[in-house]
Amino acid sequence: MRLLQHVDGRPAGPLSRDDLVALYRWPGGNGTAHVRSNFVATLDGSVQGLDGRSGSINTESDHEVFALHRALTDVVLVGAGTVRDEGYRAVDLQPWQRSLRSAEGLPPFPSLVVITGSLRLDPAFAAPDVEHGPVIVVTTSAHDDGAIRPFHDHGAEVLRSPGPEIALSWMLDRLAAAGLTRVLCEGGPSLHRDLIAHGLLDQLSLTLAPSAVGGVGRRSTSGAALDARADFDLSFVLLGDDQTLFTSHRRRG
Repeated sequence: MRLLQHVDGRPAGPLSRDDLVALYRWPGGNGTAHVRSNFVATLDGSVQGLDGRSGSINTESDHEVFALHRALTDVVLVGAGTVRDEGYRAVDLQPWQRSLRSAEGLPPFPSLVVITGSLRLDPAFAAPDVEHGPVIVVTTSAHDDGAIRPFHDHGAEVLRSPGPEIALSWMLDRLAAAGLTRVLCEGGPSLHRDLIAHGLLDQLSLTLAPSAVGGVGRRSTSGAALDARADFDLSFVLLGDDQTLFTSHRRRG
């Protein structure tokens, strides 16, 4: 991995894993949630490969950076569609990731937080047959105890947002109150769009895979246009040995 550009004037050149950790480590917090998203896209803008999944456009270096993001976060945040489409399960990690978390003073695994208004999920995703992190399901107050019991039975915690819609700011406040301030959003596009729309996304990491797929694959955001354009400032650019380009952006202001 080679650093191409850094806003703080660091010279370009090859990077070690320790260098990457320093770049991707979450900033020191003030007790509030800091939200980062991580997406991979093709050169023609699709976040889906020919099979409709993001995994088919990943590269070797993207797998490494993806794993590093997870190793440094408190929370992996996803929407229910991503759980269904990408086959998500409670988070398990490789030994090097767990060693890094230990060195950073983090618990062995991050929590998986799933946003679902409908609860249309197989609760078994919360309890895979491997050692894994906690699972938190966030839904609306419309669901009674009977609807959420299957998730409890599989070991998941369920948070019911007040009101008919899931309030993302309320959710982030709940997570921060539990000490979960490093939040990594991995999808999907609708959740990503809503975080941006509500001014809740602090950093955006975008990987450009050196390929094109055509078709009508989704972008990293989907849904209604924003009321106002959201602008970001470039933090750094990396180039992988396999020609994958990594960009990191901070929300302006």
